Amino acid sequence: MLQLFRSGLTSYFATALLGLLIASFALWGIGGDILGGAGNNVAQIGGSKLSLNEYAREFQNKFADIQQQSAGEVTREMVIDQGLANRWVADLVQRETFSFAAHALNIRVTDTELRDYITGIETFQNTLGDFSKSTFESIASYSGYTSGEFEELLRRNLERQYLVTSIASSISVPEAVEKTLIKYLLEERTAEIVTIPAYSIKDIPEADEETLLKYYTANSANYMAPEYRDLRFITLSVKDFVGGVSVTAEEIEQAMETASGASGESDTRDFNQILFDDKTSVDKAYEDLEGGRSFADIIIASGSTPDDAAVAENSLQDATDSYGQEAAEAIFTTEKEKYTAPVETDFGWRIFYITKISSSTGNAESLKAAAETRLKNEKALDILYDKSELINDELAAGASLSDLAAALSLEVKVALDVDISGYNSKGDLVAAIPTDPTFLTRAFDMLEGDEPQLEEMNESDYFLLVVDNIQPDTLRPFAEVRTSVHDIWQADTRKNMAREKAGDILTKAQNGTSMKELAATDASYTSITLTRNDQTGKVTRTIQNSIFTLETGHAEIMPAADGNGFVVVKLLSRKLSGESMPFAQSTQLKNLLTQEYQQRVLNNYWRHLESSLPVKVNQRAVAAVHDQLASREQ
Repeated sequence: MLQLFRSGLTSYFATALLGLLIASFALWGIGGDILGGAGNNVAQIGGSKLSLNEYAREFQNKFADIQQQSAGEVTREMVIDQGLANRWVADLVQRETFSFAAHALNIRVTDTELRDYITGIETFQNTLGDFSKSTFESIASYSGYTSGEFEELLRRNLERQYLVTSIASSISVPEAVEKTLIKYLLEERTAEIVTIPAYSIKDIPEADEETLLKYYTANSANYMAPEYRDLRFITLSVKDFVGGVSVTAEEIEQAMETASGASGESDTRDFNQILFDDKTSVDKAYEDLEGGRSFADIIIASGSTPDDAAVAENSLQDATDSYGQEAAEAIFTTEKEKYTAPVETDFGWRIFYITKISSSTGNAESLKAAAETRLKNEKALDILYDKSELINDELAAGASLSDLAAALSLEVKVALDVDISGYNSKGDLVAAIPTDPTFLTRAFDMLEGDEPQLEEMNESDYFLLVVDNIQPDTLRPFAEVRTSVHDIWQADTRKNMAREKAGDILTKAQNGTSMKELAATDASYTSITLTRNDQTGKVTRTIQNSIFTLETGHAEIMPAADGNGFVVVKLLSRKLSGESMPFAQSTQLKNLLTQEYQQRVLNNYWRHLESSLPVKVNQRAVAAVHDQLASREQ
């Protein structure tokens, strides 16, 4: 029954199995008092040791996840330098510490609990909600766990979860705390708000040439022309060679047969299936069927439902993935409205009842066209690969870009005055260059005179590149940008005048002058009453925070949300509400408080284990793992 568990699981899933209850532990990290000891292991947890290999596997799995998410942008050095690797060590040590404590308290997981646990994980289920053996095995293989390690991992995860649940589930929030917090959240505050938009400032003095020149000089970084480069390049793509490829009818027919066999798209079956925990139960059910009892009755008697038992449109491959080869063969050799003999599957014994047999249907012409396209692309890719090998040989011999183009019948393309965004000096997008960002990134990393290298953009696109001329970024002449200088100077002047006006209003408001009186034609006035937990969006979050941090009678200035002007906020009054919170919100608040209490208790328990077991982390061993992994990569 447990054979299926003996494969593996990625570190992501292994960590996630505990749920949210202990997800917050890593926020507190590992204390400095335990960063020593553990001998030649990464950590010593009581009488248990966390080996170098265990942490190496954890690091590799976590690092692989991050590289996939970042499309390879994150390097091993970045992970270590930014402290993320230390977080991974902390996570692993904390998980293993709780597992050790659970085992020491004789918390155990039965085979049945383990089976139900795995089959309930959605990640390992197919689109019909059934456990998929092939999906499970592919994840296991990716993770690098042996079968024995995986079984132990699953058991320890559940033991740890049982321990955490037993500690945290009975924790409740004192009523006094809840009432105090509700009173805090329902506090009402009334404030006055004056907004001074910069665009409303009209009386701006006209700038003379001297003023604009001075502004231009002070803000010269805003008026720089970008660096431009002249490029020569060759591109190679599968698309360039597809047109010259031909395929025979025999090749197309063979490709269609191969694709059909690989995809498992022959016949499909609809069926009902019942799962039994042991052979005694399944034999009794089979005996009842042979005696004339209906399959529907057996479904109900087993504790299942017709909906749960029904499976639709399973191919031979689908059935093999879900139930194993023996079960799939039984399903596809049984006639319609007949049932199979009992079959042992990974999670128990099953009987299948066939309700529908369907032959696969498809448009022969479209399948033929798809096979032909696929064959042509494959042959074009082979041609591209051969070309790339020839190019690398020519480059090694010192060939220039022109030599390569002549020898291999390739076109040399030219792009002049190109900036790093792909525009020329006239502001037009350069159409000739590849759209893949790798091309321009490489173009602006190279120097004049650098030898061309065959560079990859994606699976089927390559380029060779030479930089012929580099025009450094330069300050645009004043005459060329005068209009822009004038407009930006006006905008900055309006903003500065709006700031001065806001400062004048603030001073007078603090001295008792009515905000409403202070709001003249260039400003707008409003009065608003809010509760602390207001979600209506009447004001921006920044203004709401200001209202609930100011003292009564005080005011402050802040930039307008749109960046165009300033806002003056003055708090008039505050009042604690005697009302109760709506039931739904009160329940949500209580749940959040309970989670906070649970996390604090679990953190204190972690600290207790940390000192009492004790827990020791060997940073030298951690660094050695990093060094070893880096040397393997090189």
